[in-house]
Amino acid sequence: MADRKKRRTPTKKGISASLIDDVLAELYASIKKEKGGHLPDYIPELAKADPDQFGIVIATVDGSIYAVGDCDVPFTIQSISKPFAFGLALEDHGMDEVLRRVGVEPSGDAFNSIVFDQRANRPFNPMVNAGAIVTSSLVTGPSLSPRVQRVRDMFERYIGHPVDVDEAVFGSEKATGHRNRAIAHLELNFGMLVEPIDEHLDLYFQQCSMLVTARDLARMAATLANGGLNPATGVQAIDPGYVKNVISVMNFCGMYDYSGEWGYRIGLPAKSGVAGGVIAVLPGVMGIGVFSPPLDERGNSYRGIKVCETLSQRFGLNMFDVAEGAISSIRRSYDAATVSSKRTRSQTERGALDRHGAAIKVVELRGRIHFAAIEQISRLSAALPDSVSHLILDLARADMVEPQAALLIVQLMAGQAKAGRIVRLAMWRDSACGEAMARAGADFTTVFADADTALEWAENDVLAKVDAQADGEPQATLAEMNLLRGLDDGLLDALATALEKHDLPAGSHIVREGDPASDLYFLARGTVTVSLNTGDGHRVRLTTLDPGVAFGEMALVDGAPRSADIIADTDVSVYVLSLERLDALSLTAPAVHAALLRNIGRELSQRLRKANREIRSFTEVAA
Repeated sequence: MADRKKRRTPTKKGISASLIDDVLAELYASIKKEKGGHLPDYIPELAKADPDQFGIVIATVDGSIYAVGDCDVPFTIQSISKPFAFGLALEDHGMDEVLRRVGVEPSGDAFNSIVFDQRANRPFNPMVNAGAIVTSSLVTGPSLSPRVQRVRDMFERYIGHPVDVDEAVFGSEKATGHRNRAIAHLELNFGMLVEPIDEHLDLYFQQCSMLVTARDLARMAATLANGGLNPATGVQAIDPGYVKNVISVMNFCGMYDYSGEWGYRIGLPAKSGVAGGVIAVLPGVMGIGVFSPPLDERGNSYRGIKVCETLSQRFGLNMFDVAEGAISSIRRSYDAATVSSKRTRSQTERGALDRHGAAIKVVELRGRIHFAAIEQISRLSAALPDSVSHLILDLARADMVEPQAALLIVQLMAGQAKAGRIVRLAMWRDSACGEAMARAGADFTTVFADADTALEWAENDVLAKVDAQADGEPQATLAEMNLLRGLDDGLLDALATALEKHDLPAGSHIVREGDPASDLYFLARGTVTVSLNTGDGHRVRLTTLDPGVAFGEMALVDGAPRSADIIADTDVSVYVLSLERLDALSLTAPAVHAALLRNIGRELSQRLRKANREIRSFTEVAA
């Protein structure tokens, strides 16, 4: 039996994700209009329920809750207790002994059928009443009261708070449970059940009469989805070795004679109860709890079935079609104050981005993007402060986007736009992700080929809004050059006599890979890009330089041939300082040479610190 002590797990409580909340509210409003089903009349107390009560709750394996409607209205758990009692019996006796007494084969019969597996001389499975009565009899204890308490303690581990028995419903079930009593006596007659039979029945009736809410059901389902570990409390509710057994029997037998079609249409292990509750489990991802008292002809919640079917279809929730869990979808997240684009900016713009770069958030995704990933993104975006104006979703490492997830991403972008936040996607249009987003109706005028270009665009947008970008065509004086800071006017004048100014058209090769390192350049106007030729006709951008930035400075350090191409993006003006003139200047104005070397050292130090920040961001947990 598993240790019941708390185990620490990361949880996120009280975070509202607007997209999932909005979708859930829309679903709730649509299904609430459904008036099908009827209240059960064979248990008088259940017939008194309000047929209009309706609640939906989704609980994720990392502790998040999404709820709408009557999610905190108490009702009796009824047959939803059966898989959990089955798990308790497994812990008490082990799998072989429990299987000797109760089978795990689908029966295809109604929940209260008096039909047994005569070949094995046992009930077909623990989800029908006949099997559940035997399962309850296997809960150990010296007498009824401590046995009932063990069941209550078991539910508390799953839910996170104590549970009570609805005495009125218990009395009603005990007074009218003649069919269950008949089943028990037949089982006693054939050796499937042993005395004390009345105590076993009382335990079963009380087990079914314990009060829960839709929120409780979702937490119970999420606990099963999380390997038996309650995501909210960190308590191990059941030995993890038996979780697969509980989920399996729910999958094949949980919806009685509807189980086969349920698995085909919805694909989620589930269990219903005649008080109107339904739970469904998506292993590794989430649990669903629904409450709506009217039942269909099979004894399942009419609205509950529609909720689970709609969620499964809309979100792509199917245990047979989930490649990865929610935890692995977000690779990392960072802001532009920590990781900037490859553009090397002027001191003014760099300082502005240090102050305002946190307004840009980038989220890197990987693997197969399905509902779990979108739930995480939605929750993350809803938790961002209002100061975050730009959100970039980087799909470069995503293998594919499920069609339902693609639609949700489009919906997320529209919702964030209404709230005043810009969302942009980074991916290749001809990739599997790009094709899925195109089918979902994504606006590709707002999609970038990679995260770097998206980040650069967002940086420019933020800089424009904080007035950190120069009006018109930016130009830089010698005093504003990053390698000339600290030089007084006299030294700048001395340097100016050694410079040659070159005006070059866009597309000009200023430096070619392999050229001798003979000059130092100061960019006064326009932008240039440092890139590598990959040999297949493509170029890889290393950085783009703005006015005020020098390049070719490594010539002063090692004199090695140029290692990349530098090409003018626009018409540019550059000041060129040859190494010969610099050597001559070191004799007439040695302070210029010293200042250049000092500033080169400072620039290299800043680049190293920036690289360290970016590397550190790879090891941080996505937030």
